[in-house]
Amino acid sequence: MHKKHVDPVPVAQALEQLLHHVHIQPRREKIPVDQARERVTAEPVQALISMPAYPAAAMDGIAVKADVTAGATPNHPLRLYKGKDFEYINTGDPMPLDKDSVIMIEHVRTVGEGVVEIQHPASTWKHVRQAGEDIVKGELILPAHHQIRPVDLGALIAGGVQEVTVWTKPKVAVIPTGSELISPDGIPERGEIPEFNGRVFAAYLEEWGAIPDYRGIVPDDPASLREAVESAVEECDLVILNAGSSMGSRDFTPKVLNRMGEVLLHGVAARPGKPVVLASVSGKPVVGLPGYPVSAYLSLEWFIHPIIQHWYGVYSRPRERIVTRLTSPVQGKPGAEDFVRMRIGRIGKEYLSSPLTRRAGVTMSMVRADGLLTIPLEEEGYQAGKRVELELVRSRQEIDSTILFSGSDDVVLPRLDSILRGYKPGLSLSCDWTQGKDGIQALLEGRCHIAGVSLPDSGSWSRIGLDSFQPDTHDLYHVPLFKRTVGWMARSPRLLSGKRGSDLCQSGLRLLNRPSGCSLRAYLDGELQEKEIDPYLVKGYHWTESSHLRGASAVAEGTADVALGLKAAASLFGLAFMPLFDEIYCLYMPFSFADSEPGKHLLEAIRSDSFRAEVDRCPGYTREAPNQGG
Repeated sequence: MHKKHVDPVPVAQALEQLLHHVHIQPRREKIPVDQARERVTAEPVQALISMPAYPAAAMDGIAVKADVTAGATPNHPLRLYKGKDFEYINTGDPMPLDKDSVIMIEHVRTVGEGVVEIQHPASTWKHVRQAGEDIVKGELILPAHHQIRPVDLGALIAGGVQEVTVWTKPKVAVIPTGSELISPDGIPERGEIPEFNGRVFAAYLEEWGAIPDYRGIVPDDPASLREAVESAVEECDLVILNAGSSMGSRDFTPKVLNRMGEVLLHGVAARPGKPVVLASVSGKPVVGLPGYPVSAYLSLEWFIHPIIQHWYGVYSRPRERIVTRLTSPVQGKPGAEDFVRMRIGRIGKEYLSSPLTRRAGVTMSMVRADGLLTIPLEEEGYQAGKRVELELVRSRQEIDSTILFSGSDDVVLPRLDSILRGYKPGLSLSCDWTQGKDGIQALLEGRCHIAGVSLPDSGSWSRIGLDSFQPDTHDLYHVPLFKRTVGWMARSPRLLSGKRGSDLCQSGLRLLNRPSGCSLRAYLDGELQEKEIDPYLVKGYHWTESSHLRGASAVAEGTADVALGLKAAASLFGLAFMPLFDEIYCLYMPFSFADSEPGKHLLEAIRSDSFRAEVDRCPGYTREAPNQGG
């Protein structure tokens, strides 16, 4: 066989080409109605009976012949006699054959045993449901290619339908590839990765109405890969291969598929997600998705979801789109569509957005994304302040109920989100980790609701030499949250024993530094200046990490020998720790936000026993902060 196309094309064009070349052949099956929820009809469904099947009372009251009630007035009530003129009747009861109207029981006055009075005449068929009023025999209940909803089940049963013909669910093979992959229940050693993309694929496939067939990990071996694809093509309707789709020495997917069938496309003009392989083997679609999670998940939605929709002949509504103002620039490159994961929030009446990390392997950027920004092929990006349209991946209501935070990194503060959700369902906290001053600046410019700043406690100011470090927070409400201990961390205690920061910087150890603008960086710079040490001679001085946890992880994995950070982070990774000083972590917010409903719920969560317990269980943390709130 041969390769059809090697030049990257836009996603929409690639999908069109794939659907044109493969054979989608759905099958039909009959299933009981009570098992049909979310299934898709393969043919029109007609009512077999009428509902109601007879004239029935629509109200509780008395059934009468309308002619008998003529002449009744408030001044001259008409007396009716049970058995002769009326019968008592309840809602839904069949109408007596000799009666054609119902008088509501509220309009009937009992004057004796079996004797009532009415003050108004009845009209023919008043308060009577006619046969077939809801559903009439032969009426179309559901069209073909309709996804059956709970309310549809009631209509089908009411129409006498006991079985419905639906499209079978497509069976989709999921084949993760890579010799480095291990089962998720294993403990990975160095160089091994738990296989989790396949579980994500399976969950999406079930959500989209397919049957995932997870076929296990296939090593980087052409013969093994071919065997797996052959088996999957024979037994399944669609095949997904994960990883091995790029140009590396162990990326065998394109070559194997080219020998087995027809590679329609290798690569699309999209970032992330470029190294996609679209192929046809025995007429069935085979899609090779990139190994990086973000690329894989986006490609899954671009190509696999539409194939499933095509199978059923059902197409979902496009996601909601909103216009937002960018708070920071977003760069693109001509030649490919850029799909940027975005954080979105509402400040007042305006929606603001900023990009999350662009790296294709960062799974959490998909978890935290509120929307997607598409930068067209011909665009190079957008400047801060520009209004752009985003596709929402969370609902507008969720975004409207999100409190935007910007400020210093912390390991306890994210836990406040769960507590906040418990106090006010629907309310959430979205954290953008910057530096404290940057967070305050964002707050003053109206780009977030609250900001977090970590400052040395009063006893440490002179030691650190920070005479003007405190940011300008005039006219802001602030709440001290906790104290936290910061210092040096290393894998071995002997690296820290009896040493100062200047000693560590002159020892040839690889340093992971903190970003400029934080108290730990100011401490280190003060040490170097005091000892007249040139920062350029310190190994790793310019390598910085804003996340305390990632800093500790780098030391634990041996990427760095020493780093500055939180005692809590060092404890989590089992590192040696040498304390330097305590920081006070404070939240700042406008007084107007503190007085708002979201602000009040936030402050209530902060003062809660649940949050206090979270602080107390974290090493190096204490709630004993000075009383500076207000």
